[in-house]
Amino acid sequence: MGELLLIKHAPPEITPEVISHRWVLSAEGRARCGWLAEVCRSRGVARIFASPEPKTLETAALVAMALDLPVRPLDGLQENDRTGLGFVSAGALEARIAAYFETPEAVVIGGESARSVLTRFQAAIDLAARSAADGAVAVVTHGAAMSGFIAAHNAVAPLEVWRDLTLPGVAVMDASTYRLLEPLIPFPGPGA
Repeated sequence: MGELLLIKHAPPEITPEVISHRWVLSAEGRARCGWLAEVCRSRGVARIFASPEPKTLETAALVAMALDLPVRPLDGLQENDRTGLGFVSAGALEARIAAYFETPEAVVIGGESARSVLTRFQAAIDLAARSAADGAVAVVTHGAAMSGFIAAHNAVAPLEVWRDLTLPGVAVMDASTYRLLEPLIPFPGPGA
């Protein structure tokens, strides 16, 4: 099998009164998708899947248009259910994410444990990865779900992966073993 590119979405327009599952990309986020399209082109991406959330679908659509590929929304790739979390500061969110990873069986944020997110995310990634035989596959998703998956298949701490991911950011993995093939690829500009 080929490569699997797990991609954290581009920066959203943060609207505190709207749940994060409904956020769309900011102008800066849309601009950053050009860089992301070049990364995907250079890796030979032949298929693009995305979480059904607006910011991930929009990221995937902008990349797909540049590569003349369709986007396949795939249920199971969404972020952990953050129902009831509300808008919190960056520091408070990081503390909650740390607790989420430290107690994977507990429901720390919203309505899902880290373990249940990993189970559904794994099933979705398995489905997407099977199409990697004829070229690299890109999957546009979210930071916490992606970090937990990467950590489950590599000797890395999920919170460290989460901290290191930029908006957008790319993890290049082997599509059959899910091993990281190289360090995370960060967005190269300021404010990533």
